[in-house]
Amino acid sequence: MFDLWDWKKLLLATFIFIFALLLRKLFARVVLKQLKKFAATTETTLDNDIIAALEPPFKFIFIVVGFYFATLVLNLPAKFDEILTPLIRSLVAFTLFWAFFSCVEPFSVFIDKLTLKFGTELTAALKNFFVKGLKIFIALIGLTAILNEWGINVIGLLASLSLAGAAVALAAKETLANIFSVLTIIFDKMFKPGDWIMTPDVEGVVEEIGSRATKIRTFSKAIVTVPNATLVNSAVTNWSRMTNRRIKMRLGLEYRTRREQVTRITQRIRDYLQNHPEIETSNVVTFVYLVEFNESSIDILLYYFTKTTKWEEWLRIREENMLEFMKIIEDEGAAFAFPSQQLYVEKLPVVSK
Repeated sequence: MFDLWDWKKLLLATFIFIFALLLRKLFARVVLKQLKKFAATTETTLDNDIIAALEPPFKFIFIVVGFYFATLVLNLPAKFDEILTPLIRSLVAFTLFWAFFSCVEPFSVFIDKLTLKFGTELTAALKNFFVKGLKIFIALIGLTAILNEWGINVIGLLASLSLAGAAVALAAKETLANIFSVLTIIFDKMFKPGDWIMTPDVEGVVEEIGSRATKIRTFSKAIVTVPNATLVNSAVTNWSRMTNRRIKMRLGLEYRTRREQVTRITQRIRDYLQNHPEIETSNVVTFVYLVEFNESSIDILLYYFTKTTKWEEWLRIREENMLEFMKIIEDEGAAFAFPSQQLYVEKLPVVSK
Protein backbone atom coordinates (compact mmCIF):
# COMPACT_ATOMS: atom_id res chain seq x y z
CA MET A 1 0.00 0.00 0.00
CA PHE A 2 1.34 3.43 -0.96
CA ASP A 3 1.95 5.84 1.86
CA LEU A 4 1.76 9.54 1.02
CA TRP A 5 4.52 10.10 3.57
CA ASP A 6 6.90 7.63 1.97
CA TRP A 7 9.47 10.31 1.17
CA LYS A 8 11.96 7.85 -0.28
CA LYS A 9 9.62 6.81 -3.06
CA LEU A 10 8.61 10.40 -3.71
CA LEU A 11 12.23 11.51 -3.94
CA LEU A 12 13.11 8.60 -6.22
CA ALA A 13 10.13 9.31 -8.48
CA THR A 14 11.08 12.97 -8.61
CA PHE A 15 14.67 12.06 -9.42
CA ILE A 16 13.55 9.76 -12.26
CA PHE A 17 11.36 12.47 -13.73
CA ILE A 18 14.14 15.07 -13.50
CA PHE A 19 16.56 12.56 -15.02
CA ALA A 20 14.15 12.09 -17.95
CA LEU A 21 14.10 15.87 -18.44
CA LEU A 22 17.90 15.93 -18.43
CA LEU A 23 17.97 13.12 -20.99
CA ARG A 24 15.54 15.15 -23.05
CA LYS A 25 17.87 18.11 -22.98
CA LEU A 26 20.88 15.92 -23.75
CA PHE A 27 19.03 14.31 -26.66
CA ALA A 28 18.23 17.73 -28.08
CA ARG A 29 21.78 19.02 -27.74
CA VAL A 30 23.62 15.93 -28.94
CA VAL A 31 21.49 13.60 -31.04
CA LEU A 32 19.24 16.15 -32.72
CA LYS A 33 22.13 18.54 -33.25
CA GLN A 34 24.14 15.82 -35.03
CA LEU A 35 21.13 14.82 -37.11
CA LYS A 36 20.66 18.43 -38.18
CA LYS A 37 24.33 18.72 -39.14
CA PHE A 38 24.11 15.55 -41.20
CA ALA A 39 20.89 16.71 -42.87
CA ALA A 40 22.55 20.01 -43.78
CA THR A 41 25.18 18.14 -45.82
CA THR A 42 22.62 16.38 -48.04
CA GLU A 43 21.30 17.82 -51.30
CA THR A 44 17.63 17.60 -50.39
CA THR A 45 15.88 19.72 -47.77
CA LEU A 46 13.33 17.01 -47.00
CA ASP A 47 15.39 15.49 -44.18
CA ASN A 48 15.89 18.94 -42.60
CA ASP A 49 12.14 19.54 -42.63
CA ILE A 50 11.37 16.08 -41.20
CA ILE A 51 13.84 16.52 -38.32
CA ALA A 52 12.42 19.97 -37.54
CA ALA A 53 8.88 18.57 -37.60
CA LEU A 54 9.69 15.58 -35.36
CA GLU A 55 11.74 17.52 -32.81
CA PRO A 56 8.81 18.57 -30.54
CA PRO A 57 7.24 15.04 -30.42
CA PHE A 58 10.67 13.50 -29.74
CA LYS A 59 11.21 15.86 -26.82
CA PHE A 60 7.73 15.25 -25.45
CA ILE A 61 8.15 11.45 -25.38
CA PHE A 62 10.89 11.82 -22.74
CA ILE A 63 8.35 13.54 -20.48
CA VAL A 64 5.88 10.69 -21.03
CA VAL A 65 8.51 8.04 -20.32
CA GLY A 66 9.73 9.87 -17.21
CA PHE A 67 6.16 10.19 -15.93
CA TYR A 68 5.54 6.48 -16.59
CA PHE A 69 8.60 5.25 -14.67
CA ALA A 70 7.93 7.70 -11.86
CA THR A 71 4.47 6.19 -11.37
CA LEU A 72 5.99 2.68 -11.33
CA VAL A 73 8.35 3.66 -8.53
CA LEU A 74 5.50 5.14 -6.49
CA ASN A 75 3.75 1.75 -6.58
CA LEU A 76 0.32 3.36 -6.53
CA PRO A 77 -2.79 1.38 -5.50
CA ALA A 78 -4.73 -0.55 -8.16
CA LYS A 79 -7.52 2.01 -8.19
CA PHE A 80 -5.07 4.59 -9.61
CA ASP A 81 -4.21 2.24 -12.48
CA GLU A 82 -7.70 2.77 -13.88
CA ILE A 83 -6.69 6.37 -14.53
CA LEU A 84 -2.92 6.19 -15.02
CA THR A 85 -2.92 3.33 -17.56
CA PRO A 86 -5.29 4.98 -20.07
CA LEU A 87 -3.63 8.34 -19.36
CA ILE A 88 -0.16 7.07 -20.29
CA ARG A 89 -1.53 5.18 -23.29
CA SER A 90 -3.33 8.32 -24.38
CA LEU A 91 -0.13 10.36 -24.07
CA VAL A 92 1.75 7.80 -26.17
CA ALA A 93 -1.01 7.85 -28.81
CA PHE A 94 -1.04 11.64 -28.72
CA THR A 95 2.73 11.76 -29.30
CA LEU A 96 2.54 9.26 -32.14
CA PHE A 97 -0.22 11.07 -34.01
CA TRP A 98 1.45 14.40 -33.25
CA ALA A 99 4.49 13.08 -35.13
CA PHE A 100 2.32 11.98 -38.08
CA PHE A 101 0.53 15.34 -38.06
CA SER A 102 3.83 17.25 -38.08
CA CYS A 103 5.23 15.19 -40.96
CA VAL A 104 2.39 16.10 -43.31
CA GLU A 105 3.97 19.44 -44.29
CA PRO A 106 7.46 18.06 -45.10
CA PHE A 107 6.06 15.17 -47.15
CA SER A 108 3.76 17.54 -49.04
CA VAL A 109 6.56 17.91 -51.62
CA PHE A 110 5.32 14.63 -53.09
CA ILE A 111 1.88 16.21 -53.49
CA ASP A 112 3.55 18.96 -55.54
CA LYS A 113 4.80 16.37 -58.03
CA LEU A 114 1.31 14.88 -58.37
CA THR A 115 -0.38 18.25 -58.86
CA LEU A 116 2.09 19.81 -61.31
CA LYS A 117 0.08 18.47 -64.24
CA PHE A 118 -2.68 20.91 -63.29
CA GLY A 119 -0.25 23.82 -63.65
CA THR A 120 2.16 25.50 -61.28
CA GLU A 121 -0.44 28.14 -60.41
CA LEU A 122 -2.92 25.54 -59.13
CA THR A 123 -0.31 23.47 -57.28
CA ALA A 124 -0.53 25.67 -54.19
CA ALA A 125 -4.33 25.40 -54.08
CA LEU A 126 -4.29 21.61 -54.48
CA LYS A 127 -1.50 21.25 -51.94
CA ASN A 128 -3.40 23.37 -49.43
CA PHE A 129 -6.53 21.25 -49.93
CA PHE A 130 -4.78 17.87 -49.55
CA VAL A 131 -2.57 18.97 -46.65
CA LYS A 132 -5.53 20.30 -44.66
CA GLY A 133 -7.61 17.23 -45.49
CA LEU A 134 -4.83 14.85 -44.40
CA LYS A 135 -4.26 16.78 -41.17
CA ILE A 136 -7.95 16.64 -40.31
CA PHE A 137 -7.99 12.90 -41.04
CA ILE A 138 -4.95 12.24 -38.80
CA ALA A 139 -6.42 14.40 -36.03
CA LEU A 140 -9.73 12.50 -36.15
CA ILE A 141 -8.00 9.10 -36.11
CA GLY A 142 -5.83 10.22 -33.19
CA LEU A 143 -8.87 11.49 -31.27
CA THR A 144 -10.62 8.16 -31.88
CA ALA A 145 -7.59 6.23 -30.59
CA ILE A 146 -7.41 8.35 -27.42
CA LEU A 147 -11.15 8.00 -26.76
CA ASN A 148 -10.86 4.21 -27.16
CA GLU A 149 -8.15 4.17 -24.49
CA TRP A 150 -10.70 5.63 -22.08
CA GLY A 151 -13.27 3.04 -23.03
CA ILE A 152 -15.43 5.41 -25.04
CA ASN A 153 -17.14 3.70 -27.96
CA VAL A 154 -16.87 6.27 -30.72
CA ILE A 155 -19.49 4.61 -32.91
CA GLY A 156 -21.90 4.38 -30.01
CA LEU A 157 -21.15 7.97 -29.07
CA LEU A 158 -21.93 9.13 -32.60
CA ALA A 159 -25.13 7.10 -32.60
CA SER A 160 -26.23 8.61 -29.30
CA LEU A 161 -25.49 12.05 -30.67
CA SER A 162 -27.25 11.41 -33.96
CA LEU A 163 -29.69 14.25 -33.45
CA ALA A 164 -26.93 16.67 -32.57
CA GLY A 165 -24.86 15.25 -35.41
CA ALA A 166 -27.66 15.93 -37.84
CA ALA A 167 -27.87 19.51 -36.63
CA VAL A 168 -24.10 19.92 -36.96
CA ALA A 169 -24.16 18.35 -40.43
CA LEU A 170 -26.93 20.71 -41.47
CA ALA A 171 -24.99 23.68 -40.12
CA ALA A 172 -21.81 22.49 -41.85
CA LYS A 173 -23.52 21.83 -45.18
CA GLU A 174 -22.32 25.07 -46.71
CA THR A 175 -18.80 24.56 -45.39
CA LEU A 176 -18.64 21.09 -46.92
CA ALA A 177 -20.05 22.45 -50.18
CA ASN A 178 -17.27 25.05 -50.28
CA ILE A 179 -14.60 22.44 -49.54
CA PHE A 180 -15.75 20.14 -52.35
CA SER A 181 -16.28 23.07 -54.71
CA VAL A 182 -12.57 23.85 -54.64
CA LEU A 183 -12.01 20.48 -56.33
CA THR A 184 -14.40 21.52 -59.10
CA ILE A 185 -12.52 24.79 -59.54
CA ILE A 186 -9.16 23.02 -59.70
CA PHE A 187 -10.00 19.97 -61.80
CA ASP A 188 -12.20 21.91 -64.25
CA LYS A 189 -9.50 24.61 -64.43
CA MET A 190 -12.08 27.38 -64.09
CA PHE A 191 -9.39 29.86 -63.10
CA LYS A 192 -6.05 30.07 -61.32
CA PRO A 193 -4.24 32.65 -59.18
CA GLY A 194 -3.44 35.66 -61.34
CA ASP A 195 -6.44 35.28 -63.64
CA TRP A 196 -8.78 38.21 -64.30
CA ILE A 197 -12.32 36.93 -63.77
CA MET A 198 -15.80 38.44 -63.65
CA THR A 199 -18.89 37.07 -61.92
CA PRO A 200 -22.35 38.62 -61.45
CA ASP A 201 -21.12 39.95 -58.10
CA VAL A 202 -17.42 40.76 -58.42
CA GLU A 203 -14.68 41.42 -60.96
CA GLY A 204 -10.95 41.35 -60.34
CA VAL A 205 -7.78 39.27 -60.20
CA VAL A 206 -7.68 35.95 -58.31
CA GLU A 207 -5.14 36.11 -55.50
CA GLU A 208 -5.73 32.87 -53.62
CA ILE A 209 -7.86 29.76 -53.99
CA GLY A 210 -8.49 28.54 -50.45
CA SER A 211 -10.14 25.38 -49.19
CA ARG A 212 -13.30 27.33 -48.27
CA ALA A 213 -13.23 30.56 -50.27
CA THR A 214 -11.40 32.38 -53.06
CA LYS A 215 -9.84 35.82 -52.57
CA ILE A 216 -10.25 38.26 -55.46
CA ARG A 217 -8.45 41.60 -55.70
CA THR A 218 -10.81 44.07 -57.35
CA PHE A 219 -9.55 46.90 -59.57
CA SER A 220 -10.17 49.32 -56.71
CA LYS A 221 -7.50 47.26 -54.85
CA ALA A 222 -9.96 45.83 -52.32
CA ILE A 223 -10.04 42.13 -51.42
CA VAL A 224 -13.34 40.32 -51.88
CA THR A 225 -13.68 36.83 -50.36
CA VAL A 226 -16.17 34.69 -52.27
CA PRO A 227 -17.26 31.19 -51.09
CA ASN A 228 -16.15 28.51 -53.54
CA ALA A 229 -19.67 27.09 -53.83
CA THR A 230 -20.93 30.51 -54.96
CA LEU A 231 -18.30 30.67 -57.70
CA VAL A 232 -19.03 27.13 -58.90
CA ASN A 233 -22.74 27.89 -59.15
CA SER A 234 -22.25 31.25 -60.91
CA ALA A 235 -21.39 32.25 -64.45
CA VAL A 236 -17.67 33.02 -64.32
CA THR A 237 -16.02 34.87 -67.20
CA ASN A 238 -12.27 34.29 -67.32
CA TRP A 239 -10.92 37.25 -69.25
CA SER A 240 -7.37 35.93 -68.94
CA ARG A 241 -8.31 33.09 -71.29
CA MET A 242 -8.91 35.52 -74.16
CA THR A 243 -6.98 34.60 -77.28
CA ASN A 244 -7.43 38.12 -78.69
CA ARG A 245 -8.92 41.37 -77.47
CA ARG A 246 -11.81 43.00 -79.29
CA ILE A 247 -12.16 46.58 -80.51
CA LYS A 248 -15.66 47.71 -81.44
CA MET A 249 -16.61 51.25 -82.39
CA ARG A 250 -18.73 53.34 -84.76
CA LEU A 251 -17.55 56.19 -86.92
CA GLY A 252 -20.33 58.74 -87.56
CA LEU A 253 -19.89 60.76 -90.77
CA GLU A 254 -21.78 63.88 -91.70
CA TYR A 255 -24.77 63.51 -94.01
CA ARG A 256 -23.06 65.80 -96.50
CA THR A 257 -20.50 63.01 -97.13
CA ARG A 258 -20.84 61.69 -100.67
CA ARG A 259 -21.22 58.03 -101.56
CA GLU A 260 -17.79 57.89 -103.23
CA GLN A 261 -16.15 59.31 -100.11
CA VAL A 262 -17.82 56.70 -97.89
CA THR A 263 -16.66 53.91 -100.22
CA ARG A 264 -13.05 55.16 -100.21
CA ILE A 265 -13.04 55.65 -96.43
CA THR A 266 -14.30 52.12 -95.68
CA GLN A 267 -11.85 50.56 -98.16
CA ARG A 268 -8.86 52.49 -96.80
CA ILE A 269 -9.76 51.47 -93.23
CA ARG A 270 -10.03 47.81 -94.33
CA ASP A 271 -6.61 47.98 -95.99
CA TYR A 272 -5.11 49.67 -92.95
CA LEU A 273 -6.41 47.03 -90.51
CA GLN A 274 -5.48 44.15 -92.84
CA ASN A 275 -1.85 45.30 -92.99
CA HIS A 276 -1.45 46.35 -89.36
CA PRO A 277 1.12 44.05 -87.65
CA GLU A 278 -0.72 44.12 -84.29
CA ILE A 279 -4.21 43.40 -85.62
CA GLU A 280 -5.30 39.74 -85.81
CA THR A 281 -6.77 38.86 -89.20
CA SER A 282 -6.07 35.15 -89.68
CA ASN A 283 -8.26 33.43 -87.09
CA VAL A 284 -10.94 36.05 -86.44
CA VAL A 285 -13.35 38.18 -88.44
CA THR A 286 -12.74 41.84 -89.25
CA PHE A 287 -15.76 43.98 -90.14
CA VAL A 288 -15.68 47.46 -91.67
CA TYR A 289 -19.14 48.21 -93.04
CA LEU A 290 -21.60 51.01 -93.50
CA VAL A 291 -24.39 49.91 -91.16
CA GLU A 292 -26.89 52.65 -90.42
CA PHE A 293 -28.34 56.04 -91.34
CA ASN A 294 -28.55 57.48 -87.87
CA GLU A 295 -30.43 60.58 -86.82
CA SER A 296 -27.38 62.81 -87.13
CA SER A 297 -24.81 60.67 -88.92
CA ILE A 298 -23.95 57.97 -91.42
CA ASP A 299 -22.49 55.17 -89.27
CA ILE A 300 -19.60 52.87 -90.15
CA LEU A 301 -19.15 49.83 -87.86
CA LEU A 302 -15.61 48.74 -86.99
CA TYR A 303 -15.26 45.30 -85.39
CA TYR A 304 -11.83 43.67 -85.13
CA PHE A 305 -9.33 42.10 -82.72
CA THR A 306 -5.82 42.86 -81.52
CA LYS A 307 -3.17 40.16 -81.20
CA THR A 308 -2.36 41.21 -77.65
CA THR A 309 -4.70 40.71 -74.71
CA LYS A 310 -2.84 43.08 -72.37
CA TRP A 311 -5.00 46.06 -71.52
CA GLU A 312 -2.30 48.74 -71.71
CA GLU A 313 -1.06 47.54 -75.11
CA TRP A 314 -4.68 47.28 -76.30
CA LEU A 315 -5.29 50.90 -75.30
CA ARG A 316 -2.16 52.02 -77.16
CA ILE A 317 -3.19 50.17 -80.34
CA ARG A 318 -6.75 51.51 -80.09
CA GLU A 319 -5.48 55.08 -79.74
CA GLU A 320 -3.14 54.62 -82.71
CA ASN A 321 -6.00 53.23 -84.80
CA MET A 322 -8.37 56.07 -83.91
CA LEU A 323 -5.80 58.68 -84.91
CA GLU A 324 -5.32 56.91 -88.25
CA PHE A 325 -9.09 56.75 -88.82
CA MET A 326 -9.27 60.51 -88.23
CA LYS A 327 -6.49 61.05 -90.77
CA ILE A 328 -8.24 58.88 -93.39
CA ILE A 329 -11.51 60.77 -92.96
CA GLU A 330 -9.75 64.13 -93.15
CA ASP A 331 -7.77 63.07 -96.23
CA GLU A 332 -11.02 62.17 -98.00
CA GLY A 333 -12.47 65.57 -97.31
CA ALA A 334 -15.12 64.26 -94.90
CA ALA A 335 -15.81 65.05 -91.25
CA PHE A 336 -17.28 63.49 -88.14
CA ALA A 337 -20.90 64.22 -87.44
CA PHE A 338 -22.23 65.63 -84.22
CA PRO A 339 -25.80 65.60 -82.85
CA SER A 340 -27.77 68.26 -84.72
CA GLN A 341 -31.26 69.13 -85.88
CA GLN A 342 -32.58 71.03 -88.86
CA LEU A 343 -35.81 73.04 -88.57
CA TYR A 344 -37.93 73.79 -91.66
CA VAL A 345 -40.33 76.70 -91.38
CA GLU A 346 -42.89 76.80 -94.18
CA LYS A 347 -44.01 80.36 -93.52
CA LEU A 348 -42.71 83.05 -91.28
CA PRO A 349 -45.28 85.05 -89.32
CA VAL A 350 -45.95 88.53 -90.62
CA VAL A 351 -44.87 91.14 -88.15
CA SER A 352 -46.85 94.34 -88.42
CA LYS A 353 -45.02 97.58 -88.03
